[in-house]
Amino acid sequence: METSGVERPEHVGRVERPERPEPGRRRARLPGGGLLVVRPVTPDDVDGLAALYAGLSVDDLYTRFFSVYRPDRPFLERVAAVADRGGYGLVAVIAGTGTGPVVAGDAGGRIVAEADYEPLDNCDGELAITVAAGWRGWLGPYLLDALIEAAAARGVPNLEADVLVTNAAMGALVRSRGYATMPTDDWVTVRAVIPTAGRVPTWPGPHERRRILVEAPGARWHAGEAAEEAGLDVLVCPGPLGTRTRCPALAGERCPLAAGADAIVVAHDAEDERWGALLDAHRRVHPGVPVCVETPHPAAPVTSGAALAAPGDEPSVPRISRDAGAPAIIAFLERLARRPDP
Repeated sequence: METSGVERPEHVGRVERPERPEPGRRRARLPGGGLLVVRPVTPDDVDGLAALYAGLSVDDLYTRFFSVYRPDRPFLERVAAVADRGGYGLVAVIAGTGTGPVVAGDAGGRIVAEADYEPLDNCDGELAITVAAGWRGWLGPYLLDALIEAAAARGVPNLEADVLVTNAAMGALVRSRGYATMPTDDWVTVRAVIPTAGRVPTWPGPHERRRILVEAPGARWHAGEAAEEAGLDVLVCPGPLGTRTRCPALAGERCPLAAGADAIVVAHDAEDERWGALLDAHRRVHPGVPVCVETPHPAAPVTSGAALAAPGDEPSVPRISRDAGAPAIIAFLERLARRPDP
């Protein structure tokens, strides 16, 4: 994750995006004639990576590793060899001036950032990104875009990362790329999932369990861990909050998360105009996926005979109160999702 703030350093001007010979590679002119080169990490970069991590403060280390662990040489050698394990890594190097092509040998200069992903069993990539103190604010997003481009070209659908809720910079970076979250067993970290293509992520891994998409403010859901333990796969997205065009359904477009779900939970009062519009959008765009509303207000108890209609079948959608508790909500969702596979 990025160990950075969000302000643009005063000494850094606007970077350029010249043509790139292959996904992930970039170069940008800097004020004063310098050249920033983004290229794949190589085993020759271990010393440069050591210098990058040696410059991190204790707070930076905690943000990056959730501890004050300072990487040793074997760790850095593993980072430099990430491609050998099916992952991919990039370094951002201040290479001075020059007009020649960007090649793997452009290792001269100082490494000011690195980003990589490790392959996961669900076919996603585990994201990590670190930026030197003097280059934070703009270089993190620039480098992440390059890594996303490289991951997409290699068939990796999403990048995942555990992010401390206190890491405002990484949180803002994740939100700006379109995201969903996976349930976690604490409220200190967020397991974020960002797409490598499109506005929102896709469902990770094979469809072996029932999938529940929850749309909730802040992309956090109180019953997520319990639902996972009950055998459901859960992803949580922020729904209509933020820029509306980032929600495909609200734009009248198919959402891969909604379309791939066995049931959708709108965890907000549907009387709110924005969330009501989301329900209407699902009726139009995803008519075969059952939807329910989890309301913060007391609702009529849901029984085994409650209407479990797919949107479009009835003018209203079933509701359940959050006060019903996680077990009742999960049992309700299991019934809602129990529809024939296509």
